Amino acid sequence: MRDLELRDAEDPEIFEAAKDQKAIVMTKDSDFVDLVERLGSPPQIIWLTCGNTSNAKLREILSETLPKALKILATGETLVEISGD
Repeated sequence: MRDLELRDAEDPEIFEAAKDQKAIVMTKDSDFVDLVERLGSPPQIIWLTCGNTSNAKLREILSETLPKALKILATGETLVEISGD
């Protein structure tokens, strides 16, 4: 977000910027799930529901799950949930 000058932006502003860029938003925030359900895609959402975890554990979870999540999004899915279970 910092690189896009959106570090301090509100969720709707981030959502619109991601929509304009046809980007994928990776978030722990369910507000983005609500926005995409209400307003549609793009953007696509990778929703992290693995709770509070260390950066090392999060990297481990993502290294195991992110490739499959991206393949699912490539089929046109709007939302992929990664729980870490």
